[in-house]
Amino acid sequence: MTENNNTASNPVTQAAALAKAPIGSVSDCQRLIGAIEQIMDALDGVLIEETDLLRNGKLNEALDLVEAKNQLSIQYMLLQKAIAANASVFKQLAPQDSEQLARRHQLFQNTLQANLAVVATAREVSSELVSGINEQIQKGAKAQTYGSVGEAPEKVSQKQGISIDTRS
Repeated sequence: MTENNNTASNPVTQAAALAKAPIGSVSDCQRLIGAIEQIMDALDGVLIEETDLLRNGKLNEALDLVEAKNQLSIQYMLLQKAIAANASVFKQLAPQDSEQLARRHQLFQNTLQANLAVVATAREVSSELVSGINEQIQKGAKAQTYGSVGEAPEKVSQKQGISIDTRS
């Protein structure tokens, strides 16, 4: 397979090309709106599936959806930026389609908010679990008894803890 064939079949590249195409007719507007609605439908399905998996504690299965979610999100953002940049053209050439897309975005936002809430909860629970495990490991590193002369031992071997990156 040549690089051109690979690029042409890449959905992100296709979305980028569509987003850069000039918009001068009703069919241009409808093509872009149709493309973003297809991506929103696919992304909506992935988000619902991920939300259900996370709610049921199936983290590994949910992680399998990350790549698809990322690819669809990139495509969505590319097309959304193109539509926003040409909002006045869309409202002029395809007002009904623009209104329908706005309603569709509202429904999509509901799915997105539910997904974000579940992802945040899963992240918090995971962080608490790891912190609890680390705390238990560190407890084992502290002297629990006194030495032969009635004092805490001077040297206790320190166990290595677990670190958590909470920046993301």
